[in-house]
Amino acid sequence: MRFLIGTVLWILALVAVWEKVDVYRTGYAIEQLQLKRKQMQQEQRVLQVELAKLTSPEQIEHGAVARLGLVQPRYDQVIVLGEVTKKPSGSSGGGVVRVSHTD
Repeated sequence: MRFLIGTVLWILALVAVWEKVDVYRTGYAIEQLQLKRKQMQQEQRVLQVELAKLTSPEQIEHGAVARLGLVQPRYDQVIVLGEVTKKPSGSSGGGVVRVSHTD
């Protein structure tokens, strides 16, 4: 009888220790994930700033001039496209685009 009680108490002690270890292990994993989340958020902020810099009109123009050798068009080289208008409902085809050449 003593042996049975001793065994049950020993098993209960092992289960309690195992649960405590599991709680510590889970807590450590949560801390690691929180740290990784903070690092990823910081990286996301850095990438958003970089994206804003790279997509700014000034930066795009600078890259077009410096890397591609592009230049601003002269006034007589610009063609202004009007807005797309719909044809009457009975006609076939898509929209009509009015094009005007500025001089």
